[in-house]
Amino acid sequence: MSMDALRIAILDAYHRYGQRFLFVVKAAIAAARENKLHGNNMLGDFDYRGVVERLNSMGFSYNPSLLLKTLERDYKIIETSYKTSNQHWYKFKYNVEIIESIINSISKGSEELDDPDIALVRIQLQSLRPRYWLNKLKTMSIKERLTKTDIRLFQQFSFNVLPKLVKVLKRAEEYEDELFAEINMLKEVIQLAQLIAEKIDYIELNDKIVIDSQAVQRM
Repeated sequence: MSMDALRIAILDAYHRYGQRFLFVVKAAIAAARENKLHGNNMLGDFDYRGVVERLNSMGFSYNPSLLLKTLERDYKIIETSYKTSNQHWYKFKYNVEIIESIINSISKGSEELDDPDIALVRIQLQSLRPRYWLNKLKTMSIKERLTKTDIRLFQQFSFNVLPKLVKVLKRAEEYEDELFAEINMLKEVIQLAQLIAEKIDYIELNDKIVIDSQAVQRM
């Protein structure tokens, strides 16, 4: 993963989990630094218990287990380095200083209100549930054959949702620096939609060929 991809992943996680994400990553960085300072990093950079302790010291009562799992599985920011029935250690997959720099820039930006036009774009985008459709389209794209239900859902998406997403994308591109994570997600949705449309067209063409072939055989 490149540095740009890492920044996009971190921004995406922040937009999904908000302050919880910032608190957990900051706690993990603090734990990793302390473990390194005391030579307690043989099993990894930080462990689950260390994150919980630092969250509590920050006055943030939260169980980070599921979020840590998501950061490992979905965002590839951390990975398990050691695990037993009562211990779970992780290590950062990238330079801690770079991750901390990105986190700090996000924290600083989150303290300021969005430009009203940018906020409007984000609100409109969220109302269209782009992540829901992204996941649906990903599932469709890997199927060998689409069902009639899949095709009806895709038609509903294509006529009722996709035009609105494209409209929001064009607006978002006016604020590329601030909304590049959202722009990339919308472009991925459109690319997947194109793949599925081609798949449907291919299926219908093959079905027609089979039907025509059967008709010829009956003659």
